[in-house]
This record gives sequence, C-alpha cells and structure tokens, in this order.
Amino acid sequence: MAETNVDKLAAEGVRIGQADIIESELEQIDGLTPGVVAASKAVVVDANKDVSGFRDVTVRDIKTTSGNGAANGTGVVATEYGDGANHKTVLTLTNTPIPLTDEAGVVAFGSLKVYDFPAGLINFKGAVADLAVTKSSAGVNDDWDGDFGVGTVSAGNNNALATTEQNFIPSTATPQATAGATTAKGKSTDTEANKVLDGTGTPIDIYLNALVDDTDHNVGATPCNLIFNGTITFLWENAGDIA
Repeated sequence: MAETNVDKLAAEGVRIGQADIIESELEQIDGLTPGVVAASKAVVVDANKDVSGFRDVTVRDIKTTSGNGAANGTGVVATEYGDGANHKTVLTLTNTPIPLTDEAGVVAFGSLKVYDFPAGLINFKGAVADLAVTKSSAGVNDDWDGDFGVGTVSAGNNNALATTEQNFIPSTATPQATAGATTAKGKSTDTEANKVLDGTGTPIDIYLNALVDDTDHNVGATPCNLIFNGTITFLWENAGDIA
C-alpha cells in the first residue's frame, strides 16, 4: 500500500521555521479554546490572561515581588512567596555576624536588624528559626551558654530577653556549645502568633537578638561576634498603609 501524506506526517513530522512538529503535537493545538482547559490539549490563556478548568494541580510556593519587605544585615537574603498582601518570607543567613557588647557583671548582648516590613498594618502569623551559631574568638568560652529571640526591637543590656525583644520568637535557650558551636532553634507560640502590629507610617523591623551568660565571656577585653547560618521563616499579611 502506498504511503499517504498522513502516514508520513505521523512518522516524520514537518518543519515550520526552526520547529519540527509531528501529528500528535498538532492534535494538541487543533480545536483548542483559549482560556479553557481541555483533555489532551495545550493550554492558552484568553484575552484577559485567564484560564479556567484546571484540576488536580500541584502548586509550588510562588515567589513574589509585590508588597515585599527588605532584608538587612551582612549575609542576609530574603526570598518572598505569596502575593501583594499575603506573604511567606524566608530569610537565609550566611555567616551573619552579630557583635557582642559587654554589660559588666550582667551579660554579653547583641542584636541585628534582619528585615524591614513594608509600611502598613501587619498581621504577623508566626515564625520558625533554624540556625547554627558559632563564636568568632576567645572572647566567648568554647562551652558557652546563652539565649536568642526575635523581636521588633534590639536587645538591651539585661540578663534576659523580654517584651518586644522577643515578640516574634520568644527567648529560647541555646544548647551548651561544644568547641564554640551550638544552635538557635525556636518558634512562635500562641502568645506571639496572629498579632496585628501597627506599621502604618513607620514600618516595623525584625531583630535577631542574642545573649551570652556573663560567666561565659570576656568580650570587654576580647571582642567577639556570634556567627549565624540558617533560616528564619515567617508568615505575615499587610492590610495596607494610611496615606
């Protein structure tokens, strides 16, 4: 039997410009309706860039550039997911230093602003920190103990983090260090999560705060940083600003 044009198209395809197309691929665009999903057909948006009819779709977190805040600090990078109002922000810290200050006889303390929210009424939904911490010098003992927290203001010179120094992630003890290294792992509780914060006019900041027990350091004589690596992830939404 002689080979037909259809047989040849199915087997070999045709070339249009730089594209090689076979029959099964042409069938995917034959008779499609823009904006409507159909079985075994390509998907083309309509004139409004809309599509309807999807089902059983696996969706990954979608990055956004709308309504974002801004990362702050050496080695701090923000990745933003969501839309202009609802956000998941992942702060990645890479060798991020926090210098320690000595409050003689009380504590060594340090803070770093790591994020600026955009102006607006912010509903803070919750946060998780998963950080590795090490010291930079002999100004802190190899087996040091301390605490960390995440809040809207920087740490003061008291021997505990309190109130707005830890109103995102509460003050959490770091495990006793080995060879100068430990972790800072913590999460929001019912006390900190789902709180509305007024950042209209003056945007709200996020600070990573840290303390080292007074018996475990001599940073007044030997300056020392705590070095952070890892992530702080938080959910939030912005109801808008007041002009």
